[in-house]
Parts: sequence; structure tokens; C-alpha cells
Amino acid sequence: MVPERTDTDEFKAQAAEFAAKLGDQKRVLVTTHISPDGDAVASMLSASEILRQLDSDAICCLPDRVPRRYDFLPGTDYIIETADLNDKDWDRILVVDSGNLSRLGDLANRISPETPLVNVDHHADNSRFGDLNVVYPEAASTTEILFDLIQTLYLSIPDNLATLIYAGLFTDTGGFRFSNTTERTFSIAARMVQHGANPSDIAEAVYASNSPTSMRLLGKALSSLELTENGCLATMTVEQGNSAEEMEDLADYGLAIKGVRAAALFRLEGESVRVSLRGRGAVNVSRVARRFGGGGHAKAAGFTVKGNYDKLRSQVIAALNEEIGR
Repeated sequence: MVPERTDTDEFKAQAAEFAAKLGDQKRVLVTTHISPDGDAVASMLSASEILRQLDSDAICCLPDRVPRRYDFLPGTDYIIETADLNDKDWDRILVVDSGNLSRLGDLANRISPETPLVNVDHHADNSRFGDLNVVYPEAASTTEILFDLIQTLYLSIPDNLATLIYAGLFTDTGGFRFSNTTERTFSIAARMVQHGANPSDIAEAVYASNSPTSMRLLGKALSSLELTENGCLATMTVEQGNSAEEMEDLADYGLAIKGVRAAALFRLEGESVRVSLRGRGAVNVSRVARRFGGGGHAKAAGFTVKGNYDKLRSQVIAALNEEIGR
């Protein structure tokens, strides 16, 4: 039987080092990747609560504004944007749910190599860029790893923290639908419910609180749907007006078609194109995303590039077709 992560000497040592580096009245900048998803926001806010229990101050900073669908998460009112950040406000850095520093956007350029940095993540392609790297790709979400730190450090789980950990698990497993959902996922989720997380409220906030604008965006995406490669590849394209309005699962709709093994959603944002990739079965879309400077998970990945949309679309389709044919 495989031991629990929290039972291993390696994780216990990492937890102790985490507390030593970031606890005891430190000023910690906590951040995550650009275009944050539910696990990214929930992990950042969970980490903030953990640091508070370790007697340190947390400054939560995002490269972008918090997407509206995550406004319900406890603590979002205290998140600041990169433009409002004072470089003298911190002496430690905690990066959560980001595979590499470049995913932090402009904030990456303001991080001094002399500042101690801790990296907590579950992406398989994580570049281990921290002085301490608590990276476990088998975890369903980064909040799962933060839960393990809480357990190992004997910290408490108030209802706000329970909501955050549950939300990270819920969103990164697609509402417990994706292949990264395990028995352990449900076990941790059940414990969070015992500590005050409300599954119905969280599900409604994530999947049933869409604005009229987001629903119209869905309509535009679906009207652009194209199937290629004998029905194995689905692509959609939208001209993005406001990413804060986007539905949680917009990129997943192409994969909802029977027989589709990979899907790509292209968002045209000025001179940039933001691409979300989804895969099924043996298809690993993170390999495709890395070819374009991005990253992510085997079944959900993405990247943003500047350039000609038509040329990029052809290149992405070719790369996905190659991956499907592996």
C-alpha cells in the first residue's frame, strides 16, 4: 500500500522547511499564474491563511483581476494587482500553482534572485524554480498539497479555509469529473465539508452564476465550432472582450462531443492569442502547450502568444493531430 504523502519523511522535512522559511513574522508575497483558474485563486488564499496561522503576514497579488466567478472565495477582497504592489513590502515569496516563473507575467521581472522563494505546485512540468519546491504532480490540485501541509504542521481548518481547499479540488477536477479525481480527492473533500465547506454553494458559484455576457460568449464560441481530423479534434474561436466574464468550463465544450480526443479554444485578445487545450484518453496536451511556450496538465493546458491567428491555428491543429496520432 502506498503511504500517505504526509507520512513520508520527505514531506515532513518539506513541511518543516516551509514553516521555517515563511513562518515567524515574515512578510510573504503570495502569487500565482496569469489568467488564474479556481485552484490558483483558492491556493493563493489558502496559503495566506496558513501563513497567518504561522504568525506571518501575507500579501496576495495577482497579475490580473480576480475572475468574477471566484469573487465568492473568502479573502478575495484583500488581493491586489501587480500595478499596486510595493516592492519593499515583502521579504519572502510563495508561488502557488505555477509551473514556472514566466507564468507570473510582469511580476516575474520584479522578483529578486536574492529573495527566498518557496514553490508549491502540482504541475508535472514544474521547473523547480524555488529554494524549496513542494511539487507533487499526482495531487488533484495545489490546494490538496496545502491541505497536507496543514495536516503535517498541525494547523486548524476554519470554515473559510475549508471552502478554499474544497474549491480548489472542485475546480481542478472539473467538478470531480476529470481523470485526476481519486478516492483521496473525495476523502479530503468530505473532510472539508465537515469543517464547513458547502458543496452546493460552491458548485452554484462556479458553474451556475454566469452573467449574460458570459452566456453570449459561449454562444459565439459554439457557433465557431469546427471538427477536423475525422471528428477527433474540435476547435472554437472567440474575440475576447473581458476574460473576467468567461465561464469556468468554456474550453471544455469541444471535448464534450462524442469521439473528440482533443479540443482547442482560441481567444483573440488584441495582438495576442490565448489558447486553451483539452485532451482525452492518451492525448497529452501539455506537450503541445510546451511547444508554444506554455504548460499545464496532461488533460488541460494552455499558452498565450503574439502573432497571426490563422498561421497559429494551423500550427496548433498540426501539433494536436500529431499528439492524437501518437
